[in-house]
Amino acid sequence: MADIAPTIPRLENRTPVDWLSILLARLDAQARRVAVPEAYYNGVHPLQFATTKFREAFGQLFGAFADNWCGIVVDAPVERLQVIGFRLAGAESADNDAWGIWQRNSMDVESVIAHTEAGKAGTAYILVDPNDGEPRITVEHASQVVVASDPGDRRSRLAALKRWQGDDGHLYATVYLPDYVVKFESVEPVQMIGGGQTEYRIRTDDASGPNPLGIVPVVPLQNTPTLLYGGESDLKPAIPIQNAINKLCSDLMVASEFGAFRQRVLTGVEIPRDPETGRPLGRSEITAAMSRLWTFESPDAKVTDLGQTDLSNFTKAVDMFRQDLAAQTRTPPHYLLGQVVNASGDALKVAEAGLVSKCRRKILYFSDPWEEAMSLALAATGRTVAPADVQSLWADPERTSLAELVDASVKKRTLGIPLEVIWLELGYTPAEIEDMKNLAGLPDRPPRTATLANVPPVIDGGTPTNA
Repeated sequence: MADIAPTIPRLENRTPVDWLSILLARLDAQARRVAVPEAYYNGVHPLQFATTKFREAFGQLFGAFADNWCGIVVDAPVERLQVIGFRLAGAESADNDAWGIWQRNSMDVESVIAHTEAGKAGTAYILVDPNDGEPRITVEHASQVVVASDPGDRRSRLAALKRWQGDDGHLYATVYLPDYVVKFESVEPVQMIGGGQTEYRIRTDDASGPNPLGIVPVVPLQNTPTLLYGGESDLKPAIPIQNAINKLCSDLMVASEFGAFRQRVLTGVEIPRDPETGRPLGRSEITAAMSRLWTFESPDAKVTDLGQTDLSNFTKAVDMFRQDLAAQTRTPPHYLLGQVVNASGDALKVAEAGLVSKCRRKILYFSDPWEEAMSLALAATGRTVAPADVQSLWADPERTSLAELVDASVKKRTLGIPLEVIWLELGYTPAEIEDMKNLAGLPDRPPRTATLANVPPVIDGGTPTNA
């Protein structure tokens, strides 16, 4: 294959090679962009706000230090986001086929990774591989996958690219188009991923082929998306505050090293000197230490000391920035400050209200991508299901005591709300509800008046009778 063409042809004339050229450039730019929040989440923070004199005096002594709060900002909402099932349009309960696909692909764990990556980098990707009727769903990083959408309709995906480096040093790339999947590899091994100088060729060992789904099978999972710029990282407002906290902590350590130890001043003491060099002798005798006692023969000898630096100014400033961090990221203050003392349940609810709202908003953003990915996976098994006909079921992100939940459930049951709905609100998954229905002898669709106490008995595992 020749070198990638430098010009971009019109949309209707683009070949897979053209898409490879376009998407490689976009992926390189995206990888550079997401590297910053990735580093901050992992605690790799460059020291900011340090003056030239500070750097000259201390060099890189504090360059690697980070009082990392970025991980908490991202992880706090993620730990409350849990997909518990999928329901299809017109169905009265969760779909077993969809949940089976979810479980076979270990999505209980993979979905947590996807939500973390989306919150961290702004976007993660869900890749659906038909896999000859046994669909595979994988979560992809924003530094390895990019999607091109129609400029006139951002919901319409034109193409997608996944690029990775194999253990043989070669780069591998797959271009996903609505009607075709084309696989490439670099002609030579590369030392560094990125850049437009790598030459690619179509792979011969893993043949390309038609796309049986008829749609680009890479679904972006965007965090708080905007119309123009796509998903945004949860760390966008946190990084400047994190830089300020790191600078203050560095100043605190400098002050504790050089200013917190009381400095002694000696007057009226004659220091012995070397008669040949004139340099003071016996310096070790007046070195300050806890195990030393100073004695001087001169009656004029006086010892005074200088007060140590007060470090509370630094800790107060750090606490102030942590409060700002909690407010701007809607992270509960007790997550960052660790100052929960005899707080009531109502007080904790109020403190976590912002986080709960943030989680509910994320559920809105993440539901559609998961539903579309599941509809593609079901299509790979032969079931034609539109994304609009798939509803994702989520656990309640608000933490409520069991007593409150049970009390509300009893009251709702008196209003005739079905047991399945109440069990979902109590936090049971659709699979657990099916088990409870079987254990209690309930039919697939319990009567509105049925309870665990008055449900008709089951005879021979069949339909409940009224006897």
